[in-house]
Amino acid sequence: MSDRHARLQAEIEGAPENIRFVEHFVSAGDAVLQSACRMHLEGIVSKRLDAPYRSGRGDAWTKSKCRAGHEVVIGGFVTTNGAFRSLLAGVYREGLVYVGRIGTGFGQRVAASIMPKLAQLEADKSPFTHGSPRKTADIHWVRPELVAEIEYEGFTGDGHLRQAAFKSLREDKPAEEVEAETPAPVTTPLAVQRGSAAVMGVMISNAEKPLWPEAMDGQPVTKLDLARYYEAVGDWLIRHIRGRPCSMIRFPDGIEGQTFFQRHGAKGQSALIAEVSVSGDRKPYLQFDRVEALIAAAQVAALELHPWNNEPMHPDQPGRLVFDLDPAPDVAFEQVIAAAREIRDRLERLGLVSFCKTTGGKGLHVVTPVKAAGVGWAEAKAFALGVCKVMAADSPDRYLINMAKKARQGRIFLDYLRNDRMSTAAAPLSPRGRAGAPVSMPLTWSQVKKGLVPQKYTIRTVPGLLGKLVAWQEYCEGERPLADAIERLAKG
Repeated sequence: MSDRHARLQAEIEGAPENIRFVEHFVSAGDAVLQSACRMHLEGIVSKRLDAPYRSGRGDAWTKSKCRAGHEVVIGGFVTTNGAFRSLLAGVYREGLVYVGRIGTGFGQRVAASIMPKLAQLEADKSPFTHGSPRKTADIHWVRPELVAEIEYEGFTGDGHLRQAAFKSLREDKPAEEVEAETPAPVTTPLAVQRGSAAVMGVMISNAEKPLWPEAMDGQPVTKLDLARYYEAVGDWLIRHIRGRPCSMIRFPDGIEGQTFFQRHGAKGQSALIAEVSVSGDRKPYLQFDRVEALIAAAQVAALELHPWNNEPMHPDQPGRLVFDLDPAPDVAFEQVIAAAREIRDRLERLGLVSFCKTTGGKGLHVVTPVKAAGVGWAEAKAFALGVCKVMAADSPDRYLINMAKKARQGRIFLDYLRNDRMSTAAAPLSPRGRAGAPVSMPLTWSQVKKGLVPQKYTIRTVPGLLGKLVAWQEYCEGERPLADAIERLAKG
């Protein structure tokens, strides 16, 4: 190999500038691949050092991709207000098995070219024989005749594709030939060496270091436990923080040690965590756009993730409003539940759709996604304040908008202050650095009633609940124009 390399170098001396000789280096293949993936390259091609060069396919050459490729059968599609949103994919395994949605990779031109083909194949019944999603008005079934080539980042615990992206239609391959690729078992033991462990290819050092003394079960919660938690909930969590600057609260010595609030990049930071520049600040902000970035957050003991509330990729535009119900210590939790439902009803009368989650503490968050093009943060914050002012004026014995703790006795502070450009709130499914390893848990409104116990949602219990989680399923479809709500509030 070295002789051939030397001859090649001599051969191209004096060649045009577009032909260059690159020095080779010998290194562990996994290290080179990981470096390529961090630079967002497609992957690497490698060759055995002791093998002769022969053209064509052979065992001496190996292609390693950063993102796995797959063909899937299209069994349906999803629309939002009549516009194309995603594809429903399946593979054949004793029938057509549903393997999840393909929600990215569609430019306007691609979507326009696909829709006529889908319309020709529309069907009344689901083609999926196993795991078919529940039919809603926005789901359209099609005959399973189209094959799509996709990229994806692995499989979830229930066998669904993780972060699937559309590449193209495969008109050269019959749908019946699309069979399942066997995903790596999620229960494969992790190799722990010298106190380290790998999760999704990210190395977790000092993996057995306790971060919480226990999670309501008497057992300490370690860095490795945190990384595994982020892996388990990552696909759900990342949808609500992707494209938004996001601060992290780090607890390097666990919840009983010192904490660090970090919103900017730092020396030695993992390249998996993105950085984004925003107007008004010379330093770029942290941003989490892929599940592996969450694992990198676990490596630096980031127990909490607090994203901005902007429209994804548009930090100057509001994307949701958060109403934080913060009760005084002497307020019963049933009163917090009643307050959340009251805010929901008031927002509904203003034309907004709201969602609820626990805070991981003693309060609740009511969140409403909005379409706010043309509406600035000052107007959004003023609207949130207006809603809370009216509510406090109607029931001054129950609510207040003064954050002074001495004035809060027996009442709930309606915190509207999270609705500013750089203000944050704990992400849904974010752990909290508090006793018991609690999680900010998304809820359905039917769960927000007497008997709700937020403390049962912990870093240990939540992953097992995700398979049946229906809360916030219609979050994206819940966006409503903020300008209309502002106008309604002004009219009283």
